[in-house]
Amino acid sequence: MKRSKKFISLMLVLVILATTLAGCSSGNPKTPAGNDKPAVSDKPAENDKPSGESYSFNLAMDSPEDTVTFLFGKKFAELVDEKSDGRIKIDVFSNGQLGGDRELVESAQKGDIAFVVQNTAPQVNFVPELAVFDLPNLFVNADVARKVLDSEFFDQIAEKYEEHNLKLLGYADQGFRVMSSNKKIETIDDFQGQKIRTMENPNHLDYWKALGANPTPMAFAEVYIGLQQGTIDAQENPYEVVVSSKFYEVQKYVINTNHLLHLLSLISSKSVFESLSPEDQQLIQEAADEAKVWAREQADSRVADRVEIITSNGAEIVELSDELKAEMATKAEGVYTTIRSKIGDELVDSVLKAVENATK
Repeated sequence: MKRSKKFISLMLVLVILATTLAGCSSGNPKTPAGNDKPAVSDKPAENDKPSGESYSFNLAMDSPEDTVTFLFGKKFAELVDEKSDGRIKIDVFSNGQLGGDRELVESAQKGDIAFVVQNTAPQVNFVPELAVFDLPNLFVNADVARKVLDSEFFDQIAEKYEEHNLKLLGYADQGFRVMSSNKKIETIDDFQGQKIRTMENPNHLDYWKALGANPTPMAFAEVYIGLQQGTIDAQENPYEVVVSSKFYEVQKYVINTNHLLHLLSLISSKSVFESLSPEDQQLIQEAADEAKVWAREQADSRVADRVEIITSNGAEIVELSDELKAEMATKAEGVYTTIRSKIGDELVDSVLKAVENATK
């Protein structure tokens, strides 16, 4: 009987010991034999997301789908999906589904939206230095503009975005902004009193005032009806938007003022971008670089088609004389002075120097 009790007690001790040893070894990686270094856990450090992690992001814009703006964003999303082997998915929302231009920038700053594609004009309210792109007739053509935007000047302007919790990934464009109106523009006096819809940008307002027009900010969704009902006389946008919004149906003339290049910025929330691993950040940047080049090609190839649509629907394309362009440039000199006073000489002189280098 005593032997039986001793045997049972011994077995209980062995069971408890075996259970304890198993529990101690289950939660820690083993150190290889002969290696004095402690084992390193494969758990990622805090805020260090592994490149193999999957993500789902939103990309938003206020523009319609039949524009280079949408094509730029869509191509970027496709390239990210391809380069990440499907790990990183980006859903594209157009037509202001997630908010207007102002709301989209605010959402990106807060990290609520990961990516936005939009013109730089509404961003001036958040990144004041972007007023440098509001200098009238800054670029003589798109080729010069693209050289400037791919030069060292890009890094200089990208720093300004980061100061406001935004990450600039790249610039494409949608051609130059032109004016549409029911009044033919042939002299400087023809601008006088025209109620023209512009974006909510003080430098744009100053430009049209300098020409004698009456600029009127208005929600983009209201522009067609405003032109149709005569609330406004004119509007200014690239050919892409004139066609996608069918402004040619309610306007007789499209005037090649070419006063500003319609830049398309692809931006990210700085906080979202920096939360990614270095490998994924590089992947995102490479996709942006490829998408911007592709989008520029689309902008160039679509111009002739857009002109055909406009003219075949009865609107006339108006080319301005060199004399009128010179008068417009003279009238706009005050806008240059105003922008210098807002953002300083350094950035203005820097972009002018970059333009000069690009035209050599």
